[in-house]
Amino acid sequence: MDGYLKLAQEIADEAAVIALKYFSFETEHIWKSDNTPLTVADTEINKLVIEKVNTAYPDHSIYGEEADDRKEGSHYIWVCDPIDGTMPFSLGLPIFTFSLALVDQADGQPILGIVNDPVMKNRYWATKSGGAFRNGETIQVNKDVGLKNTYVGTDGSQDFGVGIDSFQTMRALHTRGARTLKFLSVVYGGIQVANGKFVAALFYGGHGHDVAALKIITEEAGGKTSDLLGGTRRYDTKGMGFVATNGVLHDEVLSLIVKA
Repeated sequence: MDGYLKLAQEIADEAAVIALKYFSFETEHIWKSDNTPLTVADTEINKLVIEKVNTAYPDHSIYGEEADDRKEGSHYIWVCDPIDGTMPFSLGLPIFTFSLALVDQADGQPILGIVNDPVMKNRYWATKSGGAFRNGETIQVNKDVGLKNTYVGTDGSQDFGVGIDSFQTMRALHTRGARTLKFLSVVYGGIQVANGKFVAALFYGGHGHDVAALKIITEEAGGKTSDLLGGTRRYDTKGMGFVATNGVLHDEVLSLIVKA
């Protein structure tokens, strides 16, 4: 595990350099077929992950948002979102992160996760049964027992194929007194559950690369995760969205999710 974490830290360092090199109000982008933006930083960081993993662990697979390198029979797969928050990144807004997880393909569960915010210089990581950290300091979820006067993160996902009415869900949360913050980066907001700032975060899309690192960091910080229906999901493929909470409020948050 030490070797895997060392590699993840090295990749996060290099990814930060690339991201900050291209980040500005003049950042250029193109539009992908799914109507989301793509920048040079996205593709360069994804390429970096593939090259670094293949050099260190040539038998491992890679599942990236922009490119994959899946190998038949590989036991481990590195799941990466090179720029989570490409929309704000492409507009020169500092709401983006780098996200990387190592997933065991036997069960589709992450054993390592790292999230890096290069602008605020906050780096979060966790390993299985090893605790969760921000810049080397242990972090834990908060212990709020009610939703009133709390924060819940949501994302800007347009992939509503999971059959959830996100607007009605947000309204239900408001009726319980929670304030929802919508970031166009699920990781940027979602990591604040493990950081003790939010009681919950909801992701309506299906991609594993958006939430694999959040899964292990949240749970190692004492929280709880599931898909949007309360079930277990894999993180090396698509699934039924994602919910992260402080654990205490998990069942209540799930009860407020409104099916479309």
